[in-house]
Amino acid sequence: MNPALSRRDLVKGIAGAAAALAAGCQSEAPAPEDAVSEPPLKIVDPHVHVWVNDPKYPWPEENKNPPKEDATAETLLALMEAHGVSNTVIVHPMHYRWDCRYVGDVVKKYPKKFQGVCRVNPEAADAADELSKWTEEWGFKGVRLSPSPSAAGDWITKTELMDPIWSRAEQLKVPMLLLTKTSRLPDAQKYIEKYPDLDVVIDHMADCRPADPSEELDKLLTLAKFPRVYCKISHTWSISSEAYPYRDTWDQVKKVYDAFGPQRTMWGTDWPVSKPKIEYVKTLELVRDEMDFFNDDDKQWILSKTIERLWPFEA
Repeated sequence: MNPALSRRDLVKGIAGAAAALAAGCQSEAPAPEDAVSEPPLKIVDPHVHVWVNDPKYPWPEENKNPPKEDATAETLLALMEAHGVSNTVIVHPMHYRWDCRYVGDVVKKYPKKFQGVCRVNPEAADAADELSKWTEEWGFKGVRLSPSPSAAGDWITKTELMDPIWSRAEQLKVPMLLLTKTSRLPDAQKYIEKYPDLDVVIDHMADCRPADPSEELDKLLTLAKFPRVYCKISHTWSISSEAYPYRDTWDQVKKVYDAFGPQRTMWGTDWPVSKPKIEYVKTLELVRDEMDFFNDDDKQWILSKTIERLWPFEA
């Protein structure tokens, strides 16, 4: 071998190897990591109603003006699918009075999507047994009482009527929902104190309006001292005197949030009762996107985790 050629070839070989190495390093350099996308926010709606015009589920005689338009479970499921709502708690509507069969059949048909809250006649002697029937035979996971602020709601002051219902709900471990005005909250508080192991949910902030005297809101906020009392920040569309996003209610929502904390605060659409005032999706966007005083962790609780503490759904 010619030593000169050998050295020249060696130099050329080294140079070529270096170039190849450089090119190879460039081609094999790892690409920048893709940004990790946040998992979608889980949404569980704790408050809707459903009904259907069907002879199988007749309207009671005392309902002289039943709804003409259906609000079926299938319509609700389509709305949920369209807007990312994974599960829903259906509250039995008063249109049927104390016959909870339609909601019961809906929950049985779609057990992974829905849970139900029943109603019982608070003035009936067998109300507690009716609660047991709807809970144990039909699978309801809650009961709702709606004491009117007028004399018609004075039944809530009668312990001989209330004790059996509240005691039975505590025994069955099903939440008690209260639809009422702030003037009735002191009456309810007596039973909250008496049955400390019962979860109680105040619906729609007791419909306290921003213009109401501060003493009325205080009747709601004082219930936050009871660790098993929850509050829904729904119905802003009803109590507001402004258009969407109802900013005149935000201060009140903040006070409820400050008192109860995110782990005992929940939203709710109240579909289809809310339809004349606000679209289904807007009730979600109001809390998720508009109320900017909630941080991401707050939203996880208010939009799902708080609700699932009371109503865990099947996987």
